[in-house]
Amino acid sequence: MKATTSEKTKRHRILPNHPLHVGVTGECIFQVWPIRTEEDYLKAIDIVNALSIKDEDTLSNEERNQLEIFNILIERYEADHYQMELLQLTPAQFLELLMRESGLNASGLGKLLGDRSLGHKILAGDRELSKKHIKILSDYFKVDASAFLS
Repeated sequence: MKATTSEKTKRHRILPNHPLHVGVTGECIFQVWPIRTEEDYLKAIDIVNALSIKDEDTLSNEERNQLEIFNILIERYEADHYQMELLQLTPAQFLELLMRESGLNASGLGKLLGDRSLGHKILAGDRELSKKHIKILSDYFKVDASAFLS
């Protein structure tokens, strides 16, 4: 059976006053665009966050594809624009940045590393990170271990 023009319009239309959404068979999915500016990057982060809070089993194939595409584009943008900034940070500054971004405090850092007082000592510069600590931190924050080496 051939779809009528009004049925096609219902399935594929841009929602009014919402340039990032496209309606497809009653679902709301997002357009994909190249990430060239900080504004593009922040909009893409918002889209990923919106899709990530949905239960994975409820994502449509289109949403899964868009989530994968945006993740790739975001990683590329971050590698191109933020890698240089990270190279200028000392391992301690990098750790503090990761902690701030994740909401981890000194006590939580110590607990993560196996000794509650250790977090304060490391942040104060009284104690160096061991290989074991670096492994724990790189696994926890999902970053390369070399970021914690001087």
